[in-house]
Amino acid sequence: MPLPSASAENPPTRTKRPSIARNVVSNWGAYALAMMVNFFLSPYVVRHLGNTGYGVWTLILSLTGYLGLLDLGVRGAVTRYVAKFHTQLNHKQSSNVASSALVIFATAGILAILVSILMAVFVVPRVHIPEQFQSAARIVVIVTGLSVAASLVNGVFGGILVGLQRFDLSNLIEMTNNLLRAGTIVVALRLGYGIVTLAFIQLGFTLVRLAANLTLSNKLYPELQLRLTEVDRAGIRLIFSFSFFSFLLHVSGSLIYATDNVVIGSFLPVAAVTFYVIGGNLADYTRALVSGISQTMTPVASSTEAGHNQSELQRIVLLSSRAGSMVMLPVAITFLLRGSTFIGLWMGPQYAELSGKVLRILSLTLILWAANAVTAGSVLGVSKHRPLVPVLLGEGITNLILSIILIRKMGILGVAWGTVIPGFCSSVLFWPWYIRRTFGIKIAKYAESSWVRPWLGAIPFVIGSYLFEHYWQANNLVVFFAQVLIALPLAPIGYWLVCLDSEERTRYYQTLIRSVGRMFAGRLTT
Repeated sequence: MPLPSASAENPPTRTKRPSIARNVVSNWGAYALAMMVNFFLSPYVVRHLGNTGYGVWTLILSLTGYLGLLDLGVRGAVTRYVAKFHTQLNHKQSSNVASSALVIFATAGILAILVSILMAVFVVPRVHIPEQFQSAARIVVIVTGLSVAASLVNGVFGGILVGLQRFDLSNLIEMTNNLLRAGTIVVALRLGYGIVTLAFIQLGFTLVRLAANLTLSNKLYPELQLRLTEVDRAGIRLIFSFSFFSFLLHVSGSLIYATDNVVIGSFLPVAAVTFYVIGGNLADYTRALVSGISQTMTPVASSTEAGHNQSELQRIVLLSSRAGSMVMLPVAITFLLRGSTFIGLWMGPQYAELSGKVLRILSLTLILWAANAVTAGSVLGVSKHRPLVPVLLGEGITNLILSIILIRKMGILGVAWGTVIPGFCSSVLFWPWYIRRTFGIKIAKYAESSWVRPWLGAIPFVIGSYLFEHYWQANNLVVFFAQVLIALPLAPIGYWLVCLDSEERTRYYQTLIRSVGRMFAGRLTT
């Protein structure tokens, strides 16, 4: 049935969007919950599976993670064009994009299942997986392939929610899913089940997420119709005009972040993966914190670009990139100064030294990466991501080559350095230049706003963290987190003084006063 045309009697509607701040807070809420879940779940899983079993599980997830590349950047295209066409009230085009994406994802899902079967037969026997885990590993690969297929189809509906800037609802689904999944995993491991059961749990909750996103997408955007009749070559070409280069960015991301475990599993005993992934996962969780800002920038930049407001776009880029550094620095500084202490208290003293060194090395690149990562969300939103491809692919290939070279000399620490060195180079040499070219922001202004001012503002936190580490040794996690909480206010104090100008401080102060006033007024009326 064709969509009705706009008229005075039947005007097209636009779903109300939450504010950027609400979306960022929502993303951080989902991030905080995911961190808490993984904080308590990781030691539990390692203890029940053992170093070897956990290494096998992690290695398989890394191998099957490459199937996620079959996304082909299509989910990003759905987000980009749903945001744009919904803003323009062009529901016909939104329907065309989403329907075309569904056909692409369904095809990719079938391919993911077939490839997972081939991996189970030909790849699993060729990595360092002990004989007693071979059969279970093959089953896990195939079941994970089914999960990837479901996730690909879910990309349509998740992309629609994000395109509508409903991160609050998307995150609510994710948070509920994480809690229920974690509880199920605990019960399964307590009953003595292993990695095969974990794979089926993963599949079940992937299907639950798919059903929830489908239901909400239909409710929030009823004008968008998913039908085969809406699919045409123009819609598919439009998607791939955006997603092809986004796909290549995903490939580079996999080379940068997902190959480390595979390299280790190919050259060292699989138990070594466990020591690396403890530090590596903490760095990944930190990147997810910054992604809470970055993800909101893609639809915001798309909508701002549609309004042809270049000065506002520049303001958003500078503010969001500075916020990325401000959020990242306290975490990265804690990892650099106190990472080994934390890992020893969290996972056990046997992991403190080696996993702590991995974490310190990986944290070095996070300090520069955060601002650029947030800006990358805006770059995607304005479809200027094509020139990123050769640079980030080069970074990924260099990472892989360096990791293979250095692992022979330095073990898993060489793999960490193989990740950090090319990342540091691209952050310093490429990103400031490309941001100037894309948004017209001068290199010196970007560096001063996004890096120098947050670094200076973080100095009080650095001093506080150093004093705690060297003069008040934490002997348990409660004391450690108490120390972090005591030192943490030093960061916003420094940011307030250094990162904000007088006008911004006045504006934020007035906003705070109004918020407090409304809160007390609400209490008085009740």
